[in-house]
Amino acid sequence: MDRLDIKDAIYHFARDRGDSRDQFSLTAFDSVERPAPSFDEIVAHVEARAPLVPGLGLRLREAPLNLDYPRWVPDTSPLSERMSDHDLGGAPWADFEILMGDLLRTRLDLREHSWHLHVVRGIGSAPLVQGAVTVVILQVGHALTDGLGVSRMVRALFEPQSATGGAPSPNLTAERENPVSSTLGAVVRAPVDLVRSRWEARRAVRAYRGSQPGPPSVPATALNRAVGPYRVVRIVPMQKTEVRAGAASVTVSALCAVGSCLDRYLGDADEPLSATGGTVAAFVPMALPRDVEWPAANRAVVGTVDLHVGEPDIAKRAELITRSLAAERARVTAAPLLRVARADERVPAPIVRFVQGRRFRQHDRSPSHVGAQTTVVSVDRGRADLELCGAVARFSAGFPFLEDGRCLNHGIFGLGDVVTIAMVACPDAVPNLDAYTQGLVDRLRRHSEQS
Repeated sequence: MDRLDIKDAIYHFARDRGDSRDQFSLTAFDSVERPAPSFDEIVAHVEARAPLVPGLGLRLREAPLNLDYPRWVPDTSPLSERMSDHDLGGAPWADFEILMGDLLRTRLDLREHSWHLHVVRGIGSAPLVQGAVTVVILQVGHALTDGLGVSRMVRALFEPQSATGGAPSPNLTAERENPVSSTLGAVVRAPVDLVRSRWEARRAVRAYRGSQPGPPSVPATALNRAVGPYRVVRIVPMQKTEVRAGAASVTVSALCAVGSCLDRYLGDADEPLSATGGTVAAFVPMALPRDVEWPAANRAVVGTVDLHVGEPDIAKRAELITRSLAAERARVTAAPLLRVARADERVPAPIVRFVQGRRFRQHDRSPSHVGAQTTVVSVDRGRADLELCGAVARFSAGFPFLEDGRCLNHGIFGLGDVVTIAMVACPDAVPNLDAYTQGLVDRLRRHSEQS
C-alpha cells in the first residue's frame, strides 16, 4: 500500500473545510455527422480504458483513529458508480456553463472514490463544434495527483490507442502489514519524527534566509475577499493565433491580457490601477523539473508573477513578464525553498490535522494584503487527437478553484491549435462576468493583432 505524503494529505484533510479543491478537466467532443454516443456506449468505453490508468483504480483508507496518514487501496466498486449522466435536452451553451458552475461546488470523498466522470449530453450547441456535442468532465481528488497528472489521465482515457500510463499516481504493492500494526508503528515513531522534522525545518529556514526573497504582497481589492458559496464560469475556446502576442508563449500572452483587464477592472471610473501606482500580480502554478526528488504526487509549486501593467508597449510588457516568470520559476524550484517545503514530511498526521484545523478557524477571510489578485493556470494538453466513440475532441478546459482572498481565477488550456480561456468567479465579487470575459477576449485578439 502507499501512504499519503503530507503535501498530498493536506488536500484530503481540508475536504470538510472551505470549498471544493477537486480538479475538473473538461473535454468537448464533436460527433460531426454521426449521432452522439449514448451514455451506455461511453460507460463501455471508460470500462475498457480505466483499468489501464493506475490512478483510476484507487481510493483512500483512513488509519485507525486517524493516528497516521491515510493509505491508497484498490477501489473495486463498479465503474458505473463513478460516472454520471447529465442530459440537457437541447439547452444552450449558457445552460451548460451554469451546470459547470454547480459541479465546481461538489467535492469527492476519496474514501469512497478518487474520481468521478460527468457526461453531459443534449447541449444545443457549443463553440467550434459542428455536430452533436458531448462534454466529459473528469473530476479528480487533488490528493491523488496534480493538474499535469489529470491531463495525462484524460489522454490515457481518450487517445485513439490507450496509453498504459496516466498520472504519476501511487503504485500499490501487495498488502503485507495489518493497518493496526502499521498505525501503531507510526505512533511509536511519532516523537522521534516530530523532533527530526523540527530540526530539519530550522536548518531549512536558516538556509533559505540567505536566498532570494519572494515578491512583496499587494493591497487587497474587491476581488480579494471572502468567497461565497456559488460559482459562475465562462468558457471561450479560441484559435491559438488569436491568443499569441507575437513571439511570446501562450502563457505569457494570456498573462499580458489578464494584466490589462485587471488593471482596468480594479481601477476607478477614470483611470486604471497602474495610474495610481498599483500593481497587478498573478499566482502561477509551475511544475517541478523531472529530476527534482519529490515524494508527493502533486509536483507543482506556485510562483507570484508581476504582470507589469504599467508598461503600455505590449511587446516590452511580454518581455518583462517572460523575465519575471523565468526568475520566479527559478526561485520557487530552487533547492533552498524546496527544502523548506519538504521539512514537514515527518510531522505526524494528528498534528497536521490539528494545525490545519486551527489555521482554518483563525485565517482572515478578507485580508488587507494578498500575494496576488488572481490565479492563472496554463496547461498544454497536447495534440487534438482524442476520441470518444467516434466523436473527435475540439477543445479542453480546466477550472482553478477559488479560495478566500481570490474570487476570480483564470484557466488557459491548449488542445491542438485551440486555446480555451476559462474564467471561474464568485458572483458576489464579480457580478458581471460576461463583461469581464468579453473584455479579456477582446484584449487577447487586440494584442495578437498588434504583434
